[in-house]
Amino acid sequence: MSQDATSTASPPAWRGTRHLVLLVLAIGSLLFAIMGLGIPTAVALILAGSLAMALCLLWGIPWARLEADLLTGIQAMLVPILILMSVGMMVGVWMLSGTIPAMVTLGLESLTPGLFLVVACLSCSLMSIMAGTSWGTLSTIGVALMGVALGLGIPPAYAAGAIITGTFFGDKLSPLSDTTVMASAVCGVNIVSHIRHMLYSTLPPYLIALVVYAWLGSDVASGGAGMSGETQAIIDTLAATFSDNPLVLLPPLVVFGCILLKKPVLPAFMLGIVSGALLALIMQGASLGEIGSAMNGGYAADTGVAMVDKMLSRGGLQGMMSTVAVLIAAAVLGTPFKSAGTLDAAIAYLSRRHAGRRQVLGGSMALHSLAFLLTGSYYVTFSLLGPLLRPLVAGSGSPTKNLSRVLEDTGTTLSPLVPWGVTGAFTAATLGVATADFFLYAILCYGAIAFSLLYVVTGLTLNHPDTRTTEEARPQGHTP
Repeated sequence: MSQDATSTASPPAWRGTRHLVLLVLAIGSLLFAIMGLGIPTAVALILAGSLAMALCLLWGIPWARLEADLLTGIQAMLVPILILMSVGMMVGVWMLSGTIPAMVTLGLESLTPGLFLVVACLSCSLMSIMAGTSWGTLSTIGVALMGVALGLGIPPAYAAGAIITGTFFGDKLSPLSDTTVMASAVCGVNIVSHIRHMLYSTLPPYLIALVVYAWLGSDVASGGAGMSGETQAIIDTLAATFSDNPLVLLPPLVVFGCILLKKPVLPAFMLGIVSGALLALIMQGASLGEIGSAMNGGYAADTGVAMVDKMLSRGGLQGMMSTVAVLIAAAVLGTPFKSAGTLDAAIAYLSRRHAGRRQVLGGSMALHSLAFLLTGSYYVTFSLLGPLLRPLVAGSGSPTKNLSRVLEDTGTTLSPLVPWGVTGAFTAATLGVATADFFLYAILCYGAIAFSLLYVVTGLTLNHPDTRTTEEARPQGHTP
């Protein structure tokens, strides 16, 4: 069979220039549509993916293969979509039950603007380390902290940046985190060695972020924000609107209890929804119709205080539909690259180069970053590229824990900054702040990548061989 022959089983052996043209066309059209024309992200993703698929058809890839890869990509998004939908319903019913208002009241009474950003970052770090989940942290304590920030006069972008930095710091360094377990497993690295090695690229930007948040907090405090008459009015309005029974704080405890017990996320969130609905019914006197409306369209506050209404009018299934559209559209963009075998060609090229340690790690870093931008899911990129890059890295004389760190730095911490990615879309939708607004203040997300690149270029922290064998390197209780 010639190089230009096609089949539904495998793509043609394209020349490297064609892969490059495909990348430039898709990414260039995506950026132009979003940044140049202001087209919504979901539509821009579909347009860019459609152009790339048209080029694939022109070059001989059959539609049957493209369609099959598209369906596979959408299928991979189904669980995140269900989680998004359940979070929308959970936030709506937690507002109605008084759960989030109670958490906001506690925050307003105990925090000051000068301390808020640092405390928010540290508390989200602790919660993520304990629970091992960024999504669970963002959808519970993260939502409450955004309400506190509004009451204290903290800019939403500042608050979102601090929450994201803390959340993903904890998620990276938690032995309970699925990303931590998966990255170490696919690279054959002991999970403790993996976590320790990540401190080199994760701890410096985290400490820098805390200093920046302390400075931003003092700047906000000097501007007069704090426990003003307006803040006290928010507290009084919340107290008059909702029951202050401590039992309203039960739903987040139920959710985090399930997560700590390593129960699946979807059932945990469903229990959170049910417990919130029961409390809304019993404690707040809500009707079943009101509970259903809050789950569907979100909680619609009508307290007579504009700031409180803005703070509480959130959540609902419908509020997540635009984010669901982004996830499905991201699968459209990723399809032509899978069908064309672009990533496989890049790995083959890297293998033929017989590059040294730094070149292989640099190429792995660039390739994984590109793959993540195209697929938007570290579950896909870790499982796809980890096993393929592992022998290349080991063959270059570099410990594979360098690869596992690169995967996390260009996957886990990059994920909130990619608005069409699974985690990026979830983060922006849950916190109610656009990616472009919080980007600058999510310091850990790009700081970890910068330090990781610095180490690849200079060779620092790369010369610490892991003497464990592959069998010893497997995380306890997990298999690669």
